Amino acid sequence: MNQFNTNSVGAGAQTDLGLASFLKGTYRHMAMAMAVTATVAYFVGDAVNTGAIPASLIFNPVTMIASFVIIVFGFGAVGRKLPSMSNGGVLAFLFGFAAFMGVLMSAYATAAYDPTIVAKIFFMTVAMFGALSMFGYTTKFDLSSILKYAVAAFMGVIAISFIGMFVPALSILSGGPVGIAINVVGLAAVAVITAWETQNLKRVYYAYENDSSMQGKMQAFGAASLLLSFINMFTFLMNLFGGRE
Repeated sequence: MNQFNTNSVGAGAQTDLGLASFLKGTYRHMAMAMAVTATVAYFVGDAVNTGAIPASLIFNPVTMIASFVIIVFGFGAVGRKLPSMSNGGVLAFLFGFAAFMGVLMSAYATAAYDPTIVAKIFFMTVAMFGALSMFGYTTKFDLSSILKYAVAAFMGVIAISFIGMFVPALSILSGGPVGIAINVVGLAAVAVITAWETQNLKRVYYAYENDSSMQGKMQAFGAASLLLSFINMFTFLMNLFGGRE
């Protein structure tokens, strides 16, 4: 009996170590992708400030709507093709996506925003994201049961934000009661999605525990999803607390 217990504990410890390694790899990929996003945002923002790139070329309703469509279809296509893709192909998607988001995030690297405030909200986002990821990792509650409501709320916020590009009263940048409410709902939705993503990564690890190739691809794909959640969280916090110069 003692021997049986020892083996069980040992197996559990090995599984936990494997899960920890899998998650560390995922967040390492995310950190590298975030560095790509920040670098691209800096250089594109600098180009906008100097006039080398017209701001209207990037920051306009058509570009924003097209970007949303590209992101949705991009994740959907890669998600479906993931089993047949190579590790290099999934990594190319991750870093290509990171660079693409850097172009969209370049607004926060322009003269319109105080860099000190941007930095403070970035670290606020890091703290919030880390806390939510830890919650998703440790909670015993199945977050899938409320995920559909969070996704529905998030899609509603996206729809309203598109309308707000043409109807100023509904703009998430307005700073009024409506804008604040929309951003709070969006932030709450992203918080649930972020916690669920971490919880889901645990399921992914156990589903592909004996398939190292698929685990590697899921690390890169999971990192892209987490990066998107981080950027959405940062954007909502900027809308609430960032302001513009």
